[in-house]
Amino acid sequence: MIGISLGPGDPGLMTFKAASALKSCTKVFVPGEMAAELARTYCLPQILQFPMIEDKEELERIWRQNAETVAAAAAAGCAGFACMGDVNTFSTFSHLERVIRQHHPQIEIETIPGVGVVPSLASRFAAPLEGSFEVSDGSPLQMVIRIKATRPKKLAEELRTRGFDEFVLGTMLCTPQEKIIRDEMPERSDYFSVLLARRRR
Repeated sequence: MIGISLGPGDPGLMTFKAASALKSCTKVFVPGEMAAELARTYCLPQILQFPMIEDKEELERIWRQNAETVAAAAAAGCAGFACMGDVNTFSTFSHLERVIRQHHPQIEIETIPGVGVVPSLASRFAAPLEGSFEVSDGSPLQMVIRIKATRPKKLAEELRTRGFDEFVLGTMLCTPQEKIIRDEMPERSDYFSVLLARRRR
């Protein structure tokens, strides 16, 4: 199963890899008409309904129902789920992925990153992000991302004092030289390193 990022809405900002995935999948699902319109250039997407409601039990029922639909397609062939923006950032896909991993752990899941709301905002607002900034949907802080993480062990020790206890270090992400290290952090890393710290749920 592939989570496919469609970008912010401009077809020219969809990645080549996303377009290729849309064409290669035997079945593509989307959460609404806006995503469907972008995907239709490359495939015939099926819209799944994800209503904006606050009833948690009903939401879980809908997630499970849609997850079963996508999981069945993934078991039969190459299935994709395409979302606006980036599928790993405040995305419908993240909820779907969680349910599929819980109930269908045998299904392999990969994601294709895309242009999300933060770089889109920086571009359209002419507001370069040159210093630290906070992105929130109003929920409690669960993760911290540190770029230029050249001293990951020291950073992890500092973040442990703030209640973070799960760490992942990535260097040269999305290149042939990519390395991903989990939990035990090295003393040093190169300039193109990023550290993710999470609170275990």
